[in-house]
Amino acid sequence: MNKELAQYINTLLAEKQREVLSKQAYLDKIDENFERHFTEYQEIEYQLGMVYKAQKAMDYIIEEEN
Repeated sequence: MNKELAQYINTLLAEKQREVLSKQAYLDKIDENFERHFTEYQEIEYQLGMVYKAQKAMDYIIEEEN
């Protein structure tokens, strides 16, 4: 994988992270069923964790290209 592709993927990951954080902020504002809320928060935490891991992998690839 080359540096440009890794940078592009990093950009896509940043967009996904903003989307997930926006959903989290929305859930913080609404008052709904606790069980549903808890499940959605688990999903958000999982997604944020995966985005973080992928971003770190892309950062590693970018650094290796330098």
